[in-house]
Amino acid sequence: MIRTLRGAWSRRGTLLPLLLLTVVVVAGAVAVLGFADAAGTSQLLAAPLLLLAMVAVPATGRELAIARRPEIALARLRGLDGGPLYAVLALEPLLVLLLGGLLGVLGGTALAAVTAEAWVGDAGTPFSSAAVLATFAIVLVGLGAVLVGMVGAVREPLVDQLRLAARPRRTSTGEAFGQVLIVVAALVAAYRSDVGSDADPDALVLVGPALIGLAAGQVGVWLLRGAARLAVRRTAHAAVPAFLASRRLARVADTATALRVLVAAAVVAGLAVTGATQVDDWTSDTARLRAGAPLRYDLDTDATGALALVQRLDPEGRWLMAAVLVPGEGSVPARRAFLDLSRYDAVLGDFYTATPAAGLSSTVALLGSGTPAYAAGGRLSVTVAGVSRRLRGELHPTVDVTYRLPDGTVSSVGLQAELPLSGEPVTTVLPFDVCPQGCEVVGLTLRRAPGDIRLPWVLTDLEVGGLDVLDLDLRSSPTAPTRVATGLMVSTRRAPAEATVGPAPGAVPVLATDTASWRDGDPILDSPGGEDLPARVVARLPALPLVEGDGLLADLPSAATGAPPTVPIAEVMVLARADTPDDLRDALADVARAPRTLDEVEQQVSDASGAAQALVYALMALFCLVAALLVLAAAVARERGAWIRDVAALRVVGLGRERIRAASVVEVGGLLVVAVAASLGGSAAAIALLLGNLPLVDVPVHAVPLSTAVALAPLLALAGIVAALVAIVVGRGRRFGADGSRPAILREQAQR
Repeated sequence: MIRTLRGAWSRRGTLLPLLLLTVVVVAGAVAVLGFADAAGTSQLLAAPLLLLAMVAVPATGRELAIARRPEIALARLRGLDGGPLYAVLALEPLLVLLLGGLLGVLGGTALAAVTAEAWVGDAGTPFSSAAVLATFAIVLVGLGAVLVGMVGAVREPLVDQLRLAARPRRTSTGEAFGQVLIVVAALVAAYRSDVGSDADPDALVLVGPALIGLAAGQVGVWLLRGAARLAVRRTAHAAVPAFLASRRLARVADTATALRVLVAAAVVAGLAVTGATQVDDWTSDTARLRAGAPLRYDLDTDATGALALVQRLDPEGRWLMAAVLVPGEGSVPARRAFLDLSRYDAVLGDFYTATPAAGLSSTVALLGSGTPAYAAGGRLSVTVAGVSRRLRGELHPTVDVTYRLPDGTVSSVGLQAELPLSGEPVTTVLPFDVCPQGCEVVGLTLRRAPGDIRLPWVLTDLEVGGLDVLDLDLRSSPTAPTRVATGLMVSTRRAPAEATVGPAPGAVPVLATDTASWRDGDPILDSPGGEDLPARVVARLPALPLVEGDGLLADLPSAATGAPPTVPIAEVMVLARADTPDDLRDALADVARAPRTLDEVEQQVSDASGAAQALVYALMALFCLVAALLVLAAAVARERGAWIRDVAALRVVGLGRERIRAASVVEVGGLLVVAVAASLGGSAAAIALLLGNLPLVDVPVHAVPLSTAVALAPLLALAGIVAALVAIVVGRGRRFGADGSRPAILREQAQR
């Protein structure tokens, strides 16, 4: 064991990348699994990280075998071969993998507890049995991948194993097959995502982002090699830096694996960041549509009571709005919402501006807005006046107000006044406390008392429980009073003048979602009381308040006037602005349930839909980027010695350091362009093909769909990160000084 530890310490530069990579992979897997156990999210979100590790680890195994080539040759000369030789070689990486697994478990467990507490408020049990199995699986698979990487070096001829410098390695048939297999697997993953089940995607779809990233990186490497080989012929007689850079780019053997892993990690990160952005936007939009307003107060009453309550508390219509949601099932039009649209601009304003219902502000005027015909007790006040002074006779104007109680009972109350000969206005007040919870004014009758002189008179003001009846829409009819500048005038006819409250009969204008359709042809709107009303769709929007992605929206006073009592399944509420005065909030608290704020609704939407999965996926993508950075740094470090020898050899033949540096800049630039282009292309493809089918969020029925559009800003930021990583890591690996690359080092290395 001591000999093994000494050997591992002597090869610590080769084993350190394997240790760090194991720590990152195990920590990422344990963190994702621990969070999944606490929050009930998918445990398979760590699949891309595991796939990238399986691709990256064999390179470390190959480098470890190369570092032990003389030892392998000596063992073979002593007759040790086959399984016993692999057992000896596997001991060091096994110890490193176990140590990395232990450190990863500790870090991943702590991270799982922190993220679960921060994102779902429940730390749970961060280290579960699934995490234990995953850790052992990662260690065993990692050991197998290391041994796979050693196969090529172990099977080399003894002459090559005893050679001091490694010969340029060509792509083997197995490696070429694996490269093609990655591209094919990416295509199959895209196909499976398109035809598979959104609710339960298979494992190939879950690793699809990493496969598409690896395929994009591989295609980029192929194009880079092809372009470089073509450039070698074109630059044979051109500038030396271009020729040298083309030669090196045409032989990107070790860097190719690191480049593929970096591109794959960037694609996973691009998909994760876009997904997290879209899920966050979806959660915010859904919460706004579901809440209806910054504050929502649910009531145990019907539409009549809600309208009357709002009219009593906020007669100016600045803070409160009555609303009704009927979450009907069976068809999209059965879901309908009703708002008091006369208060829309004051109460809601730009509340829906950034949501799929953004067009509501410009189309809500098409629905019209009726004045709510609802009163809530108090008093009955009538003001009447004569048309002119009269010379004789008595005139006793009588006003009968017909109203409907919440239980559907229709009743009336009358009041009689006496006009003086001068015809001056007279106000008469009568207590009106028959409907403290609100009632609907449905009509009024204006007449004279028996024996009165047949002269016209005018109803100049009629207030029922704080409701100005003269502001209501009155249906025209042959018996209706004449509307004049000062009010309603009763003519000289003997018959009473009768007026019915409500707009003229006709189709009710509604807004519909894009999904709404009627099987029987003509649009129908079910009123809050369940009465079928002919409807007219004035506009369609992707989403509407309260009904979200499926349903209809209409004006509440217009649809509820004359309707039966509100159906039992209806949700009656008062919507309020965020800056509603405290006195109004206190008054609502006395008659309504506890208010639901927008933040509370958003948290409920996030918890119910598992939106935290998108954050976990982004966290996993961060681990992928860290792993890719380790792989890239290890690959550049492995090439560092050969690169310095190449520089020294070039200086032997008289090539200056400036030209060599210029060639390095061109080489780094070529790798940078390929990495950025492949990352952007792969990310766009993964977003378009896979984002909609990954289990990042559970979109409920009737909700607006999750957008799968490419978010430009995150991808550009990601491209900048990839470019910076390539420029810094590869550029630093290509730096050399005058002493470190002097030609004499070739002789010194040959004498060792």
